[in-house]
Amino acid sequence: MGCSSLNPSAYLYNQFLLKIFLFSLMLLTANTNSIDFHQLVFTTCTANQTFQNDLAISTSSSKLSIVSSLFQEFLDKSSESKFFETYVGDDRIAILGLFQCRNDLNHDQCHTCTNKLVDISSNFCGERIPARVQLSGCYLDYKAEEEREVSKLLMLHKVCSRKKAKSSRFEEEMGYAFAEVESCGMSGNGFCDLSYGKVHVMAQCVGNLGACDCGGCMNKAVQIAHDECAHSIVAEVYLDGCYLSYSYGKHKISSYLDEGNGSGKGTQKLVAIVAGGIVATIFLGVVYYFMKSWGKKDDDW
Repeated sequence: MGCSSLNPSAYLYNQFLLKIFLFSLMLLTANTNSIDFHQLVFTTCTANQTFQNDLAISTSSSKLSIVSSLFQEFLDKSSESKFFETYVGDDRIAILGLFQCRNDLNHDQCHTCTNKLVDISSNFCGERIPARVQLSGCYLDYKAEEEREVSKLLMLHKVCSRKKAKSSRFEEEMGYAFAEVESCGMSGNGFCDLSYGKVHVMAQCVGNLGACDCGGCMNKAVQIAHDECAHSIVAEVYLDGCYLSYSYGKHKISSYLDEGNGSGKGTQKLVAIVAGGIVATIFLGVVYYFMKSWGKKDDDW
């Protein structure tokens, strides 16, 4: 009774398919992470301006140059810092600008996220001031110097899912999690990422906010989420000085926050579907060739 192994060509082919499968799986995972951090949440910038004279055109050109200089500083700093604030300007206008990444991103992720911010802001807002672009993992904000005293409690954006929680424990778990967020803000850390029961909450204050102001801002965000998003299973609240997001159960924030409006998720979903299809096809190919090889091996017994 003899026993034969796979012939060399079949073995190499199967190894090749396995490597492609593992590479595709890694690619799919990378795409998923990219979607989480780079999803556009909202943008705010003034409407298109019509320039009536040479002075206005010159001012616009000056603004564009200053904003471009600001963006370059952001990109330079984002490889080594998750928060940066600076003034840029000339003898006509001074701009206060900042960017901030989520505290749980590493520096490479922060730099990539900031680069995405700059692309969106350049294409969507141009030289218009003030402006803010918010992605899931980072944001940038810039305004004229005279506008710097905007209240940190000013609400910029809010989304509550239409789907509501039916669990009787929802109020209890949300109440505990919200209390922890307020305490976290007062601790001076400025970043909270916590879970209690089925609730997951993440909140962050702007990097230059003191502990008391941060706690006050998070308290305001919690009040808005509690009062205006009552029983929503996911929600996000963005104030000028902080933001808060929560999800309940297995629901993901990104699955619900585009309800009723487009946020560019169609392309992201298509990428995920295509990548998933590739992985599934390769996997089936691997299984088929292994089964075929094992069948030949059994015949040789």
